[in-house]
Amino acid sequence: MKFFRTMIALPLITALFLFGCVARQPVQPIPDFTPTIFNSDDYVSSVDNFLIILDASSSMDDMYNGNKKFTVAREIVKRLGQTLPELGQNAGLRSFGHSQQVSDKLTVLFYGMEKYTQKGLNEKLDLITAPGGTSPMHEALTQARRDFNGFSGKTAVIIISDGQPVMSLSSPITLAAAQALKDQKGMGLCFYPIFVGDDEKGAILMDDIARIGSCGFVTKADELLTGSGMGQFVKDVFLTEKVMVQAPVVTPVPVVTPVPVVEKVWVVNEAYFDFDKIIIKPAGFDYLDKVADVLKSRPDLFAKIQGHTDSIGTKAYNEVLSLRRAEAVKTYLINKGIDENRLSCEGFGFSKPVESNKTDKGRALNRRVEIYPNNI
Repeated sequence: MKFFRTMIALPLITALFLFGCVARQPVQPIPDFTPTIFNSDDYVSSVDNFLIILDASSSMDDMYNGNKKFTVAREIVKRLGQTLPELGQNAGLRSFGHSQQVSDKLTVLFYGMEKYTQKGLNEKLDLITAPGGTSPMHEALTQARRDFNGFSGKTAVIIISDGQPVMSLSSPITLAAAQALKDQKGMGLCFYPIFVGDDEKGAILMDDIARIGSCGFVTKADELLTGSGMGQFVKDVFLTEKVMVQAPVVTPVPVVTPVPVVEKVWVVNEAYFDFDKIIIKPAGFDYLDKVADVLKSRPDLFAKIQGHTDSIGTKAYNEVLSLRRAEAVKTYLINKGIDENRLSCEGFGFSKPVESNKTDKGRALNRRVEIYPNNI
């Protein structure tokens, strides 16, 4: 009987000893991190929206390479936020699982969807403090469909998880939820799972999710703990380098304002009027000064000033507006020393367009003044 007890006790003692060794496994420091700096002047965002889905289930409390998987997962989000520049993207952070002290809900959107800021992402990450509960990744993916309501364009979904088969994580329902999200967003959505751990089934699940997106890829968490590794990931997923176009070398040519000659009509091209305005633009001053010089040198000349408008507004209103534009030019010439008796004004409204009023450019060219010498 004593021998029997000893036979039972020895395996038990051995198991307890081994368990104690595992339990006393020292925590390994996570590598120091120096983020890669991306100058916002050199890059544009290659995505319009992104959502990080963080696994906070109980399996993430297990150890991996000397650290809890949850600690590694949070550190990846933190280092992502330190590396990714703010380029106008919309961002969100959703988690699933949770310790009861964090939330009693299966999944929670802690951040966003809103304009991404590094500060905003890291502040909300601090609210997800402990793992626990089951692994309803499918629920997080289903809720993500609502997160993206109202957001269009290219979308990246970053899933940080160990892929452990707790509850329904490894069942077809998870892949079905990923497929439904892909169907909603179409070709613009890509999955980028980040695998924490070494479970073979978990790795397969994460790879299957990436394949559903058809444009993303799986990354091992270990690769993203260094500055260079995270920098490459951010560049591959989020950024597009701006194309630098070398400007051609052009020899400056002095700008010479043309001297008006006595023609059938002077069109003050530089003085097109803004919509519903009668103010002469400064760009037209030089030309009108030359017109005044010609009129001064030719006292025999008289001039009829005709104003025009685009087609927006009523006929009566535009006729008055066009006349006021002509009168504005007349006043300018009078102030330059031209006798007002040599100048007369007419307004034609929109009855004499020189370009189509169906385009912004055409309407702008129709808001003009023409000066006809010797035409009174």
